[in-house]
Amino acid sequence: MATRSKRFLAGVLTGYGSIAANVIFTLVSIPLALHFLDKERFGLWALALQINGYLALIDMGMGVAVSRFIADHKDDVNGGEYGSLLLTGGLVFVIQGILIVLAGLLFSIFAPQLFAVPAEYAQAFRYLLIVLSTSTGASVALRAVCSPLWSFQRIDIINGCASGGLLVTLLCLWIALQNGGGVMSFAYAQLPAIFGTILIQMLVCLKNGYYPKRGHWGRFSAESFRQMFHFGKDNVIITVGTQLINASQIMILSRWISLEAATTFSVATKFYTMAMQLVGNPISSSSAGLTEIFVRGDKKLFTQRYWDLITIATAISTIAAVGLAIGNSCVVLLWTKKSIEWSWHHDVILAALIVLRNASGCFMGLFGIMRNWKPVRLICLTEGLVFVPLAIFLAGYLEIFGILIASLVAHLAVTTAMSAKAAASVIGSWRQQRSAYLISISLVIASAIIAWLGQKLETPPLIMLGVTAVAVLITMGVVWHGILSPHIRARILSIPAIAKLKLGSA
Repeated sequence: MATRSKRFLAGVLTGYGSIAANVIFTLVSIPLALHFLDKERFGLWALALQINGYLALIDMGMGVAVSRFIADHKDDVNGGEYGSLLLTGGLVFVIQGILIVLAGLLFSIFAPQLFAVPAEYAQAFRYLLIVLSTSTGASVALRAVCSPLWSFQRIDIINGCASGGLLVTLLCLWIALQNGGGVMSFAYAQLPAIFGTILIQMLVCLKNGYYPKRGHWGRFSAESFRQMFHFGKDNVIITVGTQLINASQIMILSRWISLEAATTFSVATKFYTMAMQLVGNPISSSSAGLTEIFVRGDKKLFTQRYWDLITIATAISTIAAVGLAIGNSCVVLLWTKKSIEWSWHHDVILAALIVLRNASGCFMGLFGIMRNWKPVRLICLTEGLVFVPLAIFLAGYLEIFGILIASLVAHLAVTTAMSAKAAASVIGSWRQQRSAYLISISLVIASAIIAWLGQKLETPPLIMLGVTAVAVLITMGVVWHGILSPHIRARILSIPAIAKLKLGSA
């Protein structure tokens, strides 16, 4: 229990360290890029990145499946089954990596015409797709090397590598832009971090005995592949839906509006993305520990801990939503030196999405831990199929605001309702959290009113940032006493003791 708590704490703390590194990367890289590139070239990078996300779907959910399956056998690394699963996954990863590279090369031929990329940018766009797909394919091919880290709850190593990788990428980006690398600087800058991370994680696995000893690896198993693929195919359906939901906006804007609109959306939603990471950090850090509790059959403890997780996610998402709704447009204006303008009503929708998506994410994630995606596998895909045509239609009238409206309507109508109903059959109804959700909704509405008043009164951006800070502090107090239960508050207050124990045993 103590080890699980310490590893959860280490995962959470290093996760926030990773978010801090991401904040630094975002705050520095965007102005840096906009200094060397015009909005159209920056939009090329954002578009290429979303397309590459779709190419990565060739993974077919096997990355998640391998880590989840070997977690069932991590107590007997040399028993044969663990090594067989790792070896089977590794061979599949190599094939998938090759397919991603080939798909990227093929798609790069006609992608500029498909997304109406201006002729003068077409060749650079092709090169971007080729480099991105090649690096993604290589990292997928080597994925089995790092798979044991999640199973052994070494989220701290994963997060540490992510933090270091971002800072290395930022340095490489600056060097590449300074030396005339143009838009290709983004693609080349991430290569040292990708392969350096794989090397470091492999060395950690070797040092800690996360690989079987010689002669205990077993062999490729068609039955193991069938089981992992069965689990992974459900996950990939979810991932396809998630891509449609989260990685179609820039493609829609590029095709039906302009690359400049795509750049505006990409830059102005960076803090929304970081807010989602802020909330998602304790969720992702706790998943390995919750998996261990579930595998060992303690249903009562598992249910209690999972509701604690949902409560914490609601609390953090509410704080993040209030800060984003009031302050994001001001930050974007100051941060980009008024080159990017963003309306407060865009931020209100993003704030609502932070709360809704994190709640439904908890409900959906429950079934991944249980190794049974079937009850929820079609939810995200359904939302995506509702969102994309609705977004295309509304974008023609309302541009970016139309896309955000489509996101909110589709998520509320599909994923929020369906995921809550599915989770209720396992851990009980969300209604036991009704008071927490009412408080969260009330605070988001209050922040929307403050943001509207700030715009109506033409309040200077710096003063609005001060108002944001006060609102966030008040929200933290309300959340502490109104959303978090006494036993969760007690566990949070015990964190310094756990941290001291960890440091003492280091």
